[in-house]
Amino acid sequence: MSSLVERLRARTDKKPVYHLDDSDDDDFAPRKPGTAQETLEKIIRDDAKEGACQACGEGENLLSCDTCNYTYHPKCLIPPLKAPFPTKWRCPECVSPLNDIEKILDCEMRPTVASEDDASKLGSKQIFVKQYLVKWKGLSYLHCTWIPEKEFLKAYKSNSRLKTKINNFNKQMASNNSAEDEYVPIRPEWTTVDRIIASRGEDDEMEYLVKYKELSYDECYWEFESDISTFQSEIERFNSFQSRSRRASSSKQKSIIRDPVDPKKQKEFQQYDRTPEFLTGGVLHQYQLEGLNFLRFSWSKQTHVILADEMGLGKTIQSIAFLASLYEEGLYPFLVVAPLSTLRNWRGSLQPGHPR
Repeated sequence: MSSLVERLRARTDKKPVYHLDDSDDDDFAPRKPGTAQETLEKIIRDDAKEGACQACGEGENLLSCDTCNYTYHPKCLIPPLKAPFPTKWRCPECVSPLNDIEKILDCEMRPTVASEDDASKLGSKQIFVKQYLVKWKGLSYLHCTWIPEKEFLKAYKSNSRLKTKINNFNKQMASNNSAEDEYVPIRPEWTTVDRIIASRGEDDEMEYLVKYKELSYDECYWEFESDISTFQSEIERFNSFQSRSRRASSSKQKSIIRDPVDPKKQKEFQQYDRTPEFLTGGVLHQYQLEGLNFLRFSWSKQTHVILADEMGLGKTIQSIAFLASLYEEGLYPFLVVAPLSTLRNWRGSLQPGHPR
């Protein structure tokens, strides 16, 4: 469990904050048709930092609360808000902080700082309280947070579904405790970067779309560079690939401008008599070379084909060699449809400079 804690992002004692969405509408009584929406006066808090973030005290790019005069940086909130930001947003002091929980992962007694009253009674500045480990909507397992039980008790009045969620989790935990296998709330692989797919933002606020190990592609998340700084090698690999892709694209555009290529000549069949130089790490067998030429000839004739060799004879490397030969001619990108269990083999087999 210690390795998992090291992977989780360090958090302050500030409460998590969430925005209201359409899923919360059924918790409130519907307004009668024709009645004007009630306008609320903005709460003026005496401790508000004018023109500065309540969390860090710095200015610029602040998000203002709709119902009070607090302002925050989106990245200073717990969990941090990701773009696009909501048009109507309320700070942690105005809205129950637990409306955006995706799932509850674990529960245990954990140390926390005691209040002044508790510290004077118990003679200790630290006490153990029941806390729940929660995963937030739209955020990866890196941003999971331990929330004290008292925060849930406060939120029950405004969010009755939260109590149901807690009760269901407690029943599930009771059944897990009776099982022989040890329960693991967050597998280390779920916080380990598998690959980086895309990037956005400026140098000081760069974000990366990350796929984590053992999680599917529908669970990719945007992460700030500081959140995945321990995986610098993956960041450098992605940036290097992007740089090569831009250079290849620029070179291709220049060649097209200087020497336009006849589209018909692009599909003229060119046979390989030996393993192409752009394939490294080994040599194709003669029958694999024949398969490569067969694929290239069929492609030049715009004919759909299937490789029907027996298992273990190298259909994958023949297909990769075919795609690599097209890439060398400036013909890409490709769409590869393969079982999820073999995607890693495809990515590992492609050369670093080739599209994946």
